[in-house]
Amino acid sequence: MSLRAKFLTLFALCAVVPLVAVGIFDYVYSMRTLEALIASQVNEIAARAATQLRRSYALRESELLLLTENAETQRLYRALTDGDPSARDEALDGAGSYLRQAWNVLSPYYARIEFRDANGSAIYRLPMNASDRSAVLGGAPTPYRADVMSVVRPIYDQPSGREVGTLYAALDLDELLPYEQLAARFGETGYSTVVDRSRNTVLYHPSHAYRRQSLGRLLGPDGWNVDPSLIEEEHGTLVYREGDTTRVAAFASLAEPPWTIFAAGSTDEFAAPIARMRARNLIIVFVVAAAIAFAFTLMTRRETRSLLALAAAADQVGAGSFDPELPSDAGGEVGRLSEAFRLMIARLRETLKQIEASRQMAAVGAFASQISHEIRNPLTSLKLNLQSLARDAKSGRIPAESARPVEISLREIERLDQVVSGVLSLGRPRSTAREPITVGELVRDALEVVEPQLVEQGIEVETDYRGAGDAITGNVEELKAALLNLFLNAVEAMPGGGTLRVSTRRIPRANAVEIRVADEGPGIPSEVRDEIFRPFFSSKRTGTGLGLSLALRTVEEHGGTLTLAEPPRAGRGAEFVVMLPLDPGVNEP
Repeated sequence: MSLRAKFLTLFALCAVVPLVAVGIFDYVYSMRTLEALIASQVNEIAARAATQLRRSYALRESELLLLTENAETQRLYRALTDGDPSARDEALDGAGSYLRQAWNVLSPYYARIEFRDANGSAIYRLPMNASDRSAVLGGAPTPYRADVMSVVRPIYDQPSGREVGTLYAALDLDELLPYEQLAARFGETGYSTVVDRSRNTVLYHPSHAYRRQSLGRLLGPDGWNVDPSLIEEEHGTLVYREGDTTRVAAFASLAEPPWTIFAAGSTDEFAAPIARMRARNLIIVFVVAAAIAFAFTLMTRRETRSLLALAAAADQVGAGSFDPELPSDAGGEVGRLSEAFRLMIARLRETLKQIEASRQMAAVGAFASQISHEIRNPLTSLKLNLQSLARDAKSGRIPAESARPVEISLREIERLDQVVSGVLSLGRPRSTAREPITVGELVRDALEVVEPQLVEQGIEVETDYRGAGDAITGNVEELKAALLNLFLNAVEAMPGGGTLRVSTRRIPRANAVEIRVADEGPGIPSEVRDEIFRPFFSSKRTGTGLGLSLALRTVEEHGGTLTLAEPPRAGRGAEFVVMLPLDPGVNEP
């Protein structure tokens, strides 16, 4: 799969998945919003109906309390307790007159009211024929109908507080139910329901098929299919299916009477506006996604064109061509990548040149090492013979005019010997012995070696040992020789005197120590700055060209770097910078 195809596939996934997520979220959120709206409305309807029912029931309670505590009822029960027939008849007449008057007021709300003695026998009923006393005293309790609500209240003797009887009342459900509030509904298909938890019965439902039926039929699998324990809560909401319609219901449960009022509304009735809003939102999302996809395709085509050009350039480099065609009009990250690729090719070209030069130098070094061994033996013989001639010239055994050529020959043989020693050092295996040494000690030891030359040439030394106590690990003699080469270069650059500046400091971010060696000589010409570390390169007439190359080799073998710093001004001295890694086992963090 091409890079462009991968980008487009990734975009398709990143665009489609959020689009589907937005659609699902929009649907769920809109339905929850609709359900919350319906729940708030039906909850208000259920609360109003519950409030009205609570008030009506409280009024009935107060009426029944009055019937049990009025003076005539109390006198009747005291007469029954005393057992005096004449007092009982007189009390019954008085109570009957009072209760019949009360019945005229209470009859719209009650189907029957019955007074019973402590044994449960009926002593007075409303309504009744008050003259039919034989039907009153000692009568059996009257069974109540299903369309009434039974209320039982104890009757207490007021002076003693002793229970003397019971009041049974049959409340007319049609008068107790708050029909006006139950008729209120949210939407055309909303309705209310009232259930009696104590009798597990549906008291009111707009469908007559549910009235007076078991509560399980309404809430069970064939009805709303909800958990019946929900209605034990004081109030709440629930969602249920009724046929093909989804409904949201709110309920309010009363302690007395133990009824629960439901008010329900249909989500399907209000779903059409929500569906239109959802469709509009999806269209907007699709349009925006299409616009972004178009823009992304154009951008991807432009960017991948540059990336494909870079890939082709990489193939050319891999095939051995180091002059590939790179995109020139790319910007941003691709432009920076193209520039980095161009720089990488340049460095790779330079590295290959260095590798080739190193290969050649290795061959030359091996050959030079063999030649050096062959040269050194006759060179030593020549040196000894010339030294003998020099002694003869001093003693006068040979003409004095021959002393000068002998002296020149000895000096050149000495220089040739140094070249041979340097060549042997390049080809000789290096010592692997390493030991810790402080930077300050290393620098001071190297300076002591060149101190006679410094004094002879009038060169002052300025030191700044800020990292002198830091330790490094390495071959002490090799490192000292590397620093000695730098010091000797500085001495040779200042034949008329000057100042040699040597400083050390720790570089925490690199976990290394830095040594700087600066002189006040003529400096190094810019055209040869890149050549000074090459073996056998020297800008001095008498130089071997091996000192800096050997120093660089030593520093790099110790994991460090040796560089030539930029001069502050042309022709104002040279400054070499040595970076060596710190010994983690010796230095404190």
